[in-house]
Amino acid sequence: MNVRFRRAHRALWRAASALVALAAIVAMLAPPNASSAVTPKIVSVDVTGNLHVPTSEIMAVVQARPGETYDPKIVQSDLARINALGYFSAIAPPLIRLRPGGVAITYRVVENPVISKISFVGNKNVPTDTLLALMDSAPGQVFNGNTLRSDLLKINSYYERIGYGGQLPTHIKDVNLDPKTGALTLTVQEGLTIRKVIIGGDPVIPPPLILAKLNVKPGVVYSDARREKDYKAISALYKKYSLFVGNFVGGIEPSSIDLKNDTADVKYDVYVARVAAVEITGNTKTKDQVIRRQLRLRPGMLLTRAAIKYDLQRLQNTQFFSNVTPDVKPGPDPKHPEDVTVVWKVTEQKTATAQIGFGYSGGINGQGLYGDLGYQDNNLHGTGNGVGIQFQRSIRTSSIQASATIPYVGNTTKSQKYSLSGSLFSNSSTYYYPVYAVSQTSFSAISPTVGATPQPIPVTLYPSLGVSSISGVAATNTNSALGGALQVGRRLNDFTQITGGVGAQTIRYSTTVGAPYYFQSNVQPNVFVGATPSPLSNLNLNATNTLGVSASSIANVNTGAPYRLDTLTLGASTLTLDDYIEPRRGVNANFTETFSSPSIGSSFTFTQSVLDIAKFIPVRRTATIGLHFLGELSTGAIPPSNLFSFTDQTLRGYNQIFYGTDAALFQAEFRQPLSIDRNLILAAFVDQGAFRIRGASPILDPYTNRITSYPGDWTLRSDYGVGVRFNVPQLGNRVVRIDFAKGVNGFHTSFGLGEAF
Repeated sequence: MNVRFRRAHRALWRAASALVALAAIVAMLAPPNASSAVTPKIVSVDVTGNLHVPTSEIMAVVQARPGETYDPKIVQSDLARINALGYFSAIAPPLIRLRPGGVAITYRVVENPVISKISFVGNKNVPTDTLLALMDSAPGQVFNGNTLRSDLLKINSYYERIGYGGQLPTHIKDVNLDPKTGALTLTVQEGLTIRKVIIGGDPVIPPPLILAKLNVKPGVVYSDARREKDYKAISALYKKYSLFVGNFVGGIEPSSIDLKNDTADVKYDVYVARVAAVEITGNTKTKDQVIRRQLRLRPGMLLTRAAIKYDLQRLQNTQFFSNVTPDVKPGPDPKHPEDVTVVWKVTEQKTATAQIGFGYSGGINGQGLYGDLGYQDNNLHGTGNGVGIQFQRSIRTSSIQASATIPYVGNTTKSQKYSLSGSLFSNSSTYYYPVYAVSQTSFSAISPTVGATPQPIPVTLYPSLGVSSISGVAATNTNSALGGALQVGRRLNDFTQITGGVGAQTIRYSTTVGAPYYFQSNVQPNVFVGATPSPLSNLNLNATNTLGVSASSIANVNTGAPYRLDTLTLGASTLTLDDYIEPRRGVNANFTETFSSPSIGSSFTFTQSVLDIAKFIPVRRTATIGLHFLGELSTGAIPPSNLFSFTDQTLRGYNQIFYGTDAALFQAEFRQPLSIDRNLILAAFVDQGAFRIRGASPILDPYTNRITSYPGDWTLRSDYGVGVRFNVPQLGNRVVRIDFAKGVNGFHTSFGLGEAF
């Protein structure tokens, strides 16, 4: 209500109180007489001046009653109670008149006007209807000060509740009641107007970038609702930069409040989340340090989504765990909630596998019946080191191999940049090859007659057109290798490393044929592909099973004498795959250069260069395109064991093995998961291979049945097909691959463990 209205009300109240007091004094000072010896009784009590307020409501608070002794104090308290009803703008002094038998009391009131309408001024964010719904005062009612005070409390409480609290003593800046029209106008101030916004704390992101995203700006009214929107906007901004908001506090800066102009400054203290500690739970075998050396998110660093994802991939790629779950919880200091603890919860899986089994491998290059016995552990005693030993024995082959890897040498930061790996092996095999007459006529011309002394018969492993193999005669090839290798790696960063290695082995090759047959050359011929399954079967082979080759690029080791094969290897690799088992993005690239020379004790002089690059590109929502290139080149004379080869694991449409001193391979594959967990994948692929033997003499191509026209020509082989992949957790999350491919000779089914690339 306006100031004039309140002042008039207080003046009337003081006047009435004074008159009551004066009347009481006069009554007490009057001279005694016969009739005044006794205090008068009240004969009647009524009220006048009320037009809309029921008399009964006023009389309900009056204590003066007819028949009771007149007491000025009771009259005075009645006036206070009538005034407390809130309906009256003024209360006149009561009329106290002598009547037969006592006094009559008449209370006189001046009613507040009847409210004709209620309006609000200044409410921009809260609708008038909402404010009216909060009020008990309403048009058609006599204005009541008590009701209005209750209404103001509810309006203030509502503004506090919706986020405008703590700014102003009251949100009702003024109340004006027009005594003539009864129009009630309430002036609202919802909050303080912002002069400027200050960004403090440890935001990391430049304040201008933060300010541009805020709802709170100079010139607008501050509210907690705007502050909550700002927190969400800042969190979204930090997410865009892969960061987390660790703590967000602030609002109206108390020292900046200017109630005269109703303005204030806003200060937001934004603290980026930082790592205070890293905890590891769930590991019972794997040592903490083995896990921690994989983590790049460490105390003191900014907590980023990218860093969490990167560390998650590194832990998953160790293949030590069936599940890895990151979590973020409050840090050790509750006074600094922005300093958080990163928790890595791991579920370990079996990393050691023992195998024993039997199998049969047929075909022209098969081993026949064979048995396997092996043990492998890539997390020995939880150290992250790997060991393996493998025994294999078949009718024609035997193999023993032991290997060990130490991916991180030592416990210091410097020493852990290095890795070590080594292997020892012993291999041997016996194969049988068909032999051919030197010419079409030579065999018949010199074949011994019955009863005659057998004459030496020259033979060869290299057929020519029109010459068939000699029935019932086979050449026996035995070879063996005993040696080992050691490799040292140096990490340049998490993705790239360089390597250096040495290899040493002793090899023996010997190919013989029974008397009276002998090889025409003084040197036993090279053989390296296509042995027959046994000396007693399948020996009468036609020319499509050509097995020998004569080339200056292949060192002839078929002498039965031991040879030293010592090598030095240098390499570099980069690996950015997001998943080692089923990658969706990234690159796996390797370059290796191998040297062999008598200067390091080797019996051979050659070099070999290998470039192997695979790139993976995510497409659509879950599919992947993989591209693979392999290039292999050599110089010098290479022992047969070092020839490059393509099997049905690379050229999937063929069951033959392709050898070369130089080779190239391109593969493209589209992989589409058929299950949410990506344990079942459908693939479509194409392979293109090229290979040659430098300086090779013209030989019969076993797949076209034509003589190769020029030495060292490149031979091309391509295929295409579809396949399925099964990710089998029982095999250590290894992929079982089945591919159905079509090559130039028809269809072939290729089986393998792991992806083709």
